[in-house]
Amino acid sequence: MIHTDAIIIAKGAPNQCRDGRKVMCAIGVSQSLGLIRIYPLSVKNDGDIGIWSVVRLGLAISNTDNRKESYRVEKYDVIGQMKSAAEKLDLMESCILESGDQDPIDYQNERRKSIAIVKSVGPVGASLIAREATSGHASTDDDDEGFVVTQANFPFKPYVQWVSKQGKSHTTHLVGQEVYMGMMHNQSTPFRIFENLRIGDRDYEHWMVLGNMKDRRNVWVAAHLHRQKKTAQRPMFTSLWITDGIEKGWPYETKGANAARDVEKEPLFSSII
Repeated sequence: MIHTDAIIIAKGAPNQCRDGRKVMCAIGVSQSLGLIRIYPLSVKNDGDIGIWSVVRLGLAISNTDNRKESYRVEKYDVIGQMKSAAEKLDLMESCILESGDQDPIDYQNERRKSIAIVKSVGPVGASLIAREATSGHASTDDDDEGFVVTQANFPFKPYVQWVSKQGKSHTTHLVGQEVYMGMMHNQSTPFRIFENLRIGDRDYEHWMVLGNMKDRRNVWVAAHLHRQKKTAQRPMFTSLWITDGIEKGWPYETKGANAARDVEKEPLFSSII
């Protein structure tokens, strides 16, 4: 088993698996493994894992998902919470993908990577697209998870429009749990979710946690849209764990992640608090 601590920076809304289970995935930042995708998370049993949770993880490499950043959760404990706005800003800035003259999504596709943190240049746009043949209600096909509303049950798909630093325009599906819960709670005014995300507010800046789809590797979605009010003075790396012993290329390239995927003989452990 692979052991590491991570800060959760994205959590997707539920999807239904082929076997009928309704599960979520999350993206976290680990000092030893870098950016990681963890799953499956149960809506009923794993609700204590949220954005900015610090979790101690026991992981395994999935037999059904060969994306290098993907891990199956065997066990976990929530051991803390990142609360400082300065540390959150520091972490997001530290994780922005530097892709030179190449668009970040094109860059990750070429490298066969599946996660990227990007920051839009200029304002972020938004839209709701109607789904076809959806009921908009929770399914009741089983007693245990009948209350769970999956993404496909919603009448709309929310999107953001953004431009990369290299000038390429993107339209990206928002799949974060926060967004879909917002639509559930504002069914008569679904566009309110974009107000809550501060889209269109010139005083706020946005970071997107992007991930590709397991079965369509060139299709990227936004698992979370972070936002924070602009400040005149930027913090200078207040999160000490980020700069203490971090290797070059982190969080996109780490020796720990490469070793973990080669063999699972020696467990890896790294504390980040």
